[in-house]
Amino acid sequence: MKTYHNWLKKLRKRAQASGTLSQWAELLSLKNEGSAELWREHLRAILDEKERPSLDFILDLDLISAPAKEESANDDQISLW
Repeated sequence: MKTYHNWLKKLRKRAQASGTLSQWAELLSLKNEGSAELWREHLRAILDEKERPSLDFILDLDLISAPAKEESANDDQISLW
């Protein structure tokens, strides 16, 4: 249970930026059935703890909401200078 609440806390923090829920909802509507508006409502219900997401949905949200990683340079060696 503690792990779920930690995940939810991180998700709420990531969702604070303006337009984030709309972006996530759009991505979910492209991957799954349903409109972006429906997904936005579902996301809001999860963030407000009115609904519990399935494990598959948690994984989808993790993939969508994860911070982008910077691409490393082609040269994997560390410069000594």
